[in-house]
Order: sequence, then structure tokens, then C-alpha cells
Amino acid sequence: MSEWSWESNDVEWSIDRYSTGIVISLLLLVLYLVIIIVTIITLLPNAEGNQLIALSIITSMVITALLTLIIYSYTRIKSIRKAITNLRKVEIKVDSIILDTINGTYAAKPNEITICYKAITGRDFRPYAYNVFINYQGTTYQIPDLKPEDYGALRQVLKGHGIDVNECQAQ
Repeated sequence: MSEWSWESNDVEWSIDRYSTGIVISLLLLVLYLVIIIVTIITLLPNAEGNQLIALSIITSMVITALLTLIIYSYTRIKSIRKAITNLRKVEIKVDSIILDTINGTYAAKPNEITICYKAITGRDFRPYAYNVFINYQGTTYQIPDLKPEDYGALRQVLKGHGIDVNECQAQ
């Protein structure tokens, strides 16, 4: 039986991508706040004594803060879930399969996992990459964008270990 390994830094990339989304969202909310304040100040020249303006500014700040908190929480949770299920490294050895994630490293026996794939096709309907999904103890881990030659090597090694790789069912 042969061995196979794969390694990637896509986990860090996915976290960076979501962090960029958070920064852009926060900048848009700050811009919203500035526009609201400038609009209120320019519309009413007697802004010093007007309680309505003060209430509007405070309300706008509270709404902006709440929206910021909601967007930050949602994107952070989404990025963590994505990062946890993406694998950093996979090694297939003679008697075990090693899955390296940001949560830790897991060693599984070949009969403890199920594997399926989804082909990513181009215009000519030929696959240019494969997403491989490994289900281990109820969690589905992903090897994203595996090249066709790497996928072929993975499939051969798994076949040597008695593991069938089928196309994933539509979800």
C-alpha cells in the first residue's frame, strides 16, 4: 500500500478574507454615522440647544454600534466554522489517516471515515478541481480545490486501502 499527503494554508486565507469583510463593514457603518451627524448639523443651524438633534445623534450611534456588533459576530462565527472544517494537512499512511485542523490533529483508521467529492467543472464540463469531503466522527472536513492529478493520486491510494470515493449526494 502506498502513502499520500497534502498540505495547504487555505485555513489562514479564509480567516483573513472574513476579517477583510469585517473591516469593510465597519468602515461603511462609520461612514453612515458621519453622514447622519453631518446631515443633522447642517439641516438645523441651532444644534446646540436642540434636544431632538442630540437624541437623533445618540440614537444613530446606538444603531451603528448594534449593527457593527451583529455584523462582527456573524462574520466571526462564520469564519471560525469555515476554518474548523478546512484541513491544513492530510496524510494517508499504511494503517491510519491523519487529519490536521486548527483544532488539533486526529488519527483515524480507514474504516472510521467516509469520503466523497464534488467536481468543479469549467465551460467545457471537464473538472479543473475537486472538493474532497472527509466525514470523521460526525464532522465533515474539506480538502478544497484539489488539482485533478492530486485527486487521482488520492483516489488510487484510498482504493489501495479499501476505501471507495463516491460523488457527494446533492444537499
